[in-house]
Amino acid sequence: MHAFHTILVALDFSETAADTLDAALAIAGRVHLLHVVPDLFTSLRFAEVPVVDWSEMQRDSIERARTQLVSLAAERKLDPLDVTVAVEIGPAASEIVRYANEHDARLIVLGSHGHGVVRRFILGSVADRVLRQASCPVMLVPHRSFRNQPIEDTAAGRVAS
Repeated sequence: MHAFHTILVALDFSETAADTLDAALAIAGRVHLLHVVPDLFTSLRFAEVPVVDWSEMQRDSIERARTQLVSLAAERKLDPLDVTVAVEIGPAASEIVRYANEHDARLIVLGSHGHGVVRRFILGSVADRVLRQASCPVMLVPHRSFRNQPIEDTAAGRVAS
């Protein structure tokens, strides 16, 4: 039996998504592939504009995400009995943590982006919030731009390789 029997793999379809899934599969027993779609009705202040059908846009986003998750699972030849595909709606970090709790995930795996204000202090806002809120271990897969870079020991003022 795997040490982490149920693993939640939060995927945002960025450059790091494939690496994140591969890292989880290397240690996984059963995986839940999750993508969180922003709630258009709460994230956009002008949701009452009559020209745009926000509910149709939301449904399209959900269906595209589900299709991408199923494709990722098929590309990796995952056994349908060992994978669950889910798309949730809402703020990414809180939905990832909620889903993990509801499905008794033993580990959350997600990628870091490597962009933003000072690389968003290395982690990224979603990763940072998941780390702070999760009740199970969280594994972060670094963005490719972080790999093979020397590590600075700022306390000693030197660079380690």
